[in-house]
Amino acid sequence: MTNTLLQAARKTAVAALSGVLGAGLLTAATVAAAPAAQAATTCSGTASIYGVLPDGRLTFSTITPATGELKKVVIGADLGFEPKAMATLNFNTVLVTSTAGALYRLDVLTNNTSLVLERPPVKLFDSGWTHDKLTYDGHGHLYGTAGGLLLQYLVSQPKPTGSAHIGQRREIGSGFVLKTLTAAGDDRLLATTGAGALYSYKIDSAGGWSRDDLKASGWSAFDQLVSPGGGLYYGRIATTGAMYWYKDANPADGSGSDIAYHNDTPVNTGGWTQQLLSAQPGTFTCTTAADPLDGRDIPAVKAAGRDLMNRHDGGVWNNSTQWSCLEQL
Repeated sequence: MTNTLLQAARKTAVAALSGVLGAGLLTAATVAAAPAAQAATTCSGTASIYGVLPDGRLTFSTITPATGELKKVVIGADLGFEPKAMATLNFNTVLVTSTAGALYRLDVLTNNTSLVLERPPVKLFDSGWTHDKLTYDGHGHLYGTAGGLLLQYLVSQPKPTGSAHIGQRREIGSGFVLKTLTAAGDDRLLATTGAGALYSYKIDSAGGWSRDDLKASGWSAFDQLVSPGGGLYYGRIATTGAMYWYKDANPADGSGSDIAYHNDTPVNTGGWTQQLLSAQPGTFTCTTAADPLDGRDIPAVKAAGRDLMNRHDGGVWNNSTQWSCLEQL
């Protein structure tokens, strides 16, 4: 596949070409019978992900949200303590807990070529932060789990200095024994279990919660799952270091049937060796065009077909054999 075709195939263009996949073989008849295309969705900005390598060094990576293309990776200095969990508050502020139960604030300076700390890690709390997972929703709430207990905190400043700015500790519930946990939006969490289920949690203003089972299985390989919001999910496989990406068309609908799988076009097939990963909330936007897809725009039509492959039956049709048939048509 040429670079031009690959780029077209990876566009997030939502178009209805139902029937193209048929019963396993693509035919000209099914393409001809496809209904009119729907409006297309495009994304701008970048997905920004901080991480910590096994040797304690901080990393910063950016990914193009519409295509899953890795744009850059920069590596910084050693944190100076053994990290346990992390949450990104904003573009230059990251919270990290230590294995000793302390909570630190990292003040980050980064550009295209360097990643440094403006000052040594600032210890906000000496103890009590024994959370095994930590995530920030971008709307003032920090979440964490400790011993299966889900906790919520109010963060009132972009650069908190201690209990004055991180407080109102609230116990949401027990039994949250999860393999991964990430914030996917305002008081909305995404999690996986050891058995491979994908869950979405919504926390209400009173501290109550509800759960939607997006997928019953298939997500057990990921030891890290992060989301910058907007329905984008990134999963890292520890055994290979591969990073895969997924786009949920409507992350608030409580359904996993509209999650697009981009298994043929991962962010990377290896190299993601960070022991911790955390996405910065709200670093990109997606819009839907009012005009339908032009059937004479062949690259766009191909991209629409590839998008349908991603959305159909959880992406099981999205493979090189099926795509080769569609490309020839």
